[in-house]
Amino acid sequence: PPLPPTQCGACLSPAVPATAPRYPIQIECFLDLICPFSAKMFTTLYNDVLPAFKDDSDVSFVIHQVVQPWHPQGAMVHEAALAVMKVEPSAYADYVKAIYDAFRGDDKLFTDEHTWNKTRLEIYDDLLNLLPSDVDSSAVKALLLPKGTGGNEGNAMTQEIKWATKYHRARGVHVTPTVFVNGLEAGVVSSGWKKEDWIKFLEKRGSDFFQNKL
Repeated sequence: PPLPPTQCGACLSPAVPATAPRYPIQIECFLDLICPFSAKMFTTLYNDVLPAFKDDSDVSFVIHQVVQPWHPQGAMVHEAALAVMKVEPSAYADYVKAIYDAFRGDDKLFTDEHTWNKTRLEIYDDLLNLLPSDVDSSAVKALLLPKGTGGNEGNAMTQEIKWATKYHRARGVHVTPTVFVNGLEAGVVSSGWKKEDWIKFLEKRGSDFFQNKL
């Protein structure tokens, strides 16, 4: 089977400094884009935690998307986010935030209730309407439409969904959100954490083995 040409996931931290081979501490967040608890965690990371660590060369944050099959519309939502990462990677975090805001908003976009009687194209249209202004919507849409080869070939994002799914399965992720620190699951991390909790967790840079007990 084909293997991904680059590492799975979307790194939300700045490029690794040229003087360092990699960030010493990697925080991987496995999130479903239509999960209320994932939405809560991402919103805290986006609004408060990422700005606090934007100049920190020790810590990186990586998002891995987890499609949960009991919400079939989720596959389309995840396809759109992966398409944005292809077309305009710098807009990925803003787009994911827009999806979560729409999901948690008054209209509850992309919930089971909202999508029950919608077609696939109508869901795509809702997703395209959330694109940041600096993203080429026609390029994103092109990645979401059928390949045109007929049968069950899917679209240009089908393989990306397969890789994302294979990755989180290989890591044993089922519940969202799930957080890994330096490759190992960190069950202590909660979706209810505020900025202060994340800072306390990371401030000792692992000298307390991320137990906050020293």
